[in-house]
Amino acid sequence: MLTIIKILLLFTGCICVSGQSYPDTITAWKTKFAKLGGAPKLSPAGKWISINKFSRNATDTTYVAESLSGKNLHKIVGSATFLNDQLVIGKNRDNVEVINLQNGSKSLHENISNVYALTALNRYALLTRAKTIEIYDQSGKLEQLNNIEGFGINKQNRLYVVRKVENSHEIWDLSSKHIRCAYSTPHNIRKTDISISGDKLFITEGIKGEPDDQLVIVGTTGTDIKIPIPKLAEISFTEIQKGKAFLLEAKVKFDEIHKEDVEIWYGNDTYLGQDKLYFKAKSQKFWFYNPTKSIIKELTSTKGFEVKALNNERFFLTYIPRKDFNYLTSNLSPEDLNDAHIYDSFSDTFIPIGNFKAVRRLNRRKVHKTIFEQVISSPDGTRFIASTDGLKWTLFHVSGKTKRVIDKEGLELPVFSQDGENIFFESSDDLWIYNLKKEQLSPMNIAHGQITRIKDNVYKNDNRAPSLSVQEPLLVEGYSLLNNTTSYYLIENRKSKTVIPSTDNRINHIVFDQKFRNFYTVEENFNKPPFLRHYSGAKTAKIIMECDGGDKNANRIKQEIITFDAIGKKLNGILYYPTNFDPKRIYPMVVHIYQRQRQESNEYLSPNNEFPVGFQIRTLIERGYFVFLPDILYNDSGTGLSALECVERGLDRVLKNPNINATKIGLGGHSHGGYETNFIATHSNRFATYVSGAGNSDIIRSYYSYNYNFISPFYWQFENEQYELGKSVAEDKSLYLKNSPILNVEKVNAPILLWAGKKDENIQWDQVMEFFIGLKRYKKNVIALFYPNQSHAFINGTSAEQDLSTRIIQWWDYYLKNEKNIDWINQLKKDAD
Repeated sequence: MLTIIKILLLFTGCICVSGQSYPDTITAWKTKFAKLGGAPKLSPAGKWISINKFSRNATDTTYVAESLSGKNLHKIVGSATFLNDQLVIGKNRDNVEVINLQNGSKSLHENISNVYALTALNRYALLTRAKTIEIYDQSGKLEQLNNIEGFGINKQNRLYVVRKVENSHEIWDLSSKHIRCAYSTPHNIRKTDISISGDKLFITEGIKGEPDDQLVIVGTTGTDIKIPIPKLAEISFTEIQKGKAFLLEAKVKFDEIHKEDVEIWYGNDTYLGQDKLYFKAKSQKFWFYNPTKSIIKELTSTKGFEVKALNNERFFLTYIPRKDFNYLTSNLSPEDLNDAHIYDSFSDTFIPIGNFKAVRRLNRRKVHKTIFEQVISSPDGTRFIASTDGLKWTLFHVSGKTKRVIDKEGLELPVFSQDGENIFFESSDDLWIYNLKKEQLSPMNIAHGQITRIKDNVYKNDNRAPSLSVQEPLLVEGYSLLNNTTSYYLIENRKSKTVIPSTDNRINHIVFDQKFRNFYTVEENFNKPPFLRHYSGAKTAKIIMECDGGDKNANRIKQEIITFDAIGKKLNGILYYPTNFDPKRIYPMVVHIYQRQRQESNEYLSPNNEFPVGFQIRTLIERGYFVFLPDILYNDSGTGLSALECVERGLDRVLKNPNINATKIGLGGHSHGGYETNFIATHSNRFATYVSGAGNSDIIRSYYSYNYNFISPFYWQFENEQYELGKSVAEDKSLYLKNSPILNVEKVNAPILLWAGKKDENIQWDQVMEFFIGLKRYKKNVIALFYPNQSHAFINGTSAEQDLSTRIIQWWDYYLKNEKNIDWINQLKKDAD
């Protein structure tokens, strides 16, 4: 029996836990597991590949090997950076290790803050804790700079550092063969940034004693540009036509909300509470900058408007931030663009263009999430595409004078081809292409019935005008929602071919060489720890690196995918068998719920997985439990009633297995799954016990609450997102009443364990307290665990997470295995002092 230390009994059935850790076999067992993870990295020429090894969710080692064979393996501390194909640099805390990949020699450096690769020069730079930059090549140390302020700026193959010398602040360019001082100023340098094209430095200076600060633009050639900007302004810039011009923005945010004797909230205010700090500008200015023509022009007529670049020197999109915003989606920034105009900077006029709405895209959980970038510009800056209704895309001329609706719903993220002839659309059914000249939309017939995602990094050059080169291959991922399988297709010379055939392995990451000839995936499955695989064609695949991470029993895990009918749909469920399954025995079962879970069937079952939160599938099956994950979708009856039907129909199906003890079944979930658990506990008599974490109990109160995690009123969650109720409370009060667990709390007829973090800003912890109070009022068997310093989900490996995990396992063992020698649960049978 585990010793439970320092339990404070507040009153009957409620335990307030300090989150302390204590020795237990479960925690010790978990620490033995490690796995490969994170995105692998290819060296610039593709000869080497690296991947991290994680132990208890911390990167402790990186493996480096030849990319085609996996041979010549090196191990390096921490995360790794390649310097061409010759050196690999690993950093772990303050220590840096450098391995010469040609001869295997190593060098060590201590007290290092940061590492920078200077690929073009075949050098690397180290920032020491003593605020010194040291530059090295393969032969050793070359140069050194002292008195470095902050961290360096390392982007676009350029490296700049800020140096303090007596009364001056200097910016040094370390990207040239001979390092040089690129700029010097007597003023404090608040921020330095590099243009995407790499030939401009944007320097924000704070000028003491002056009413304004200063933005300085330093080019690799030409004269410096200096612009007065508001005090403490944050500077951002958008490149137009790949650096031909720029839209500059200086924004001063609200730094705090002054606490007076009273806070005044207005019903007609589009910024409520803390979201003013995040989204509303205290003051804001915009400039158009053309470096070639040496033009810098403040857009004074746009005062009070938000301004977006359209990849055009003349025309810009303007709108009043949050005009008519109603908090009906979680898409808070950027928000829907209502009453938008095209601003003609040449004629200083505004052309009304209407409202733009965010379009949504389907994810693997069959949940729609918002595409945050609503306006996508063409590479030549003559057109842009947006949606006026959130359902279909409309093509606009950049002046706003002409438009054309692409008459199909379900098209998701659009990307222009660089030649301006086509627009590609991701979707939940194939990749689609729209020919601009023919005004014709058609599927590409490479991934019919699959969710498609373009895997090229199309946003790397300019996130206002992402584009794909028709001269380069296009890699597309296809995901089958029905079968939980993934494929990859390569479109080259307008022809497609399969480069990775359909696999039921989960592909966590994919990288590829510059010629799209070699592909590398990090794959896993429920009974296979993550491994690194090389593909050089659809029929050629080779595992080049794997790590069992101490998991000797993974291949013994048994899983079954079952199907069942509920809410008029075909649904799936994942059933995991006890690791030491004996067909002559019967076993208890624990059910985990959330929403659709079929996509989780190929996740490697490490005991250290962070999902499901508070629910340890691997630990449970190792301890002799069946574990069942049924899909939950919703119909017009409402979220709770739909969940009840899905779970009970799934239970009907899974109980055809004679090895499951129908009298020893537990149900649990976290967050939305906690709400569903609460609801089912008030309506079902089929479960022996429940565990509910951070779940809503009173959805009408939650509907009318302010969510400090999303920084907004919470009613969007119920009307348009996770709860999918589709109506306001005023429109259908009975729908909310029927689906609110608290209204039937007296009907709970099995012991329930509740838990929450008291710093939870998503689902307020007192929603859990409310359910506890209701259960206590009607003398139900309940214990609540409240962790004072935890939020919505606990960080894996912390003392609070270990405490919670141990107690949940003990709870299942107590009620489903009759292991009664657990003091803190036995307290339910005693009178608390």
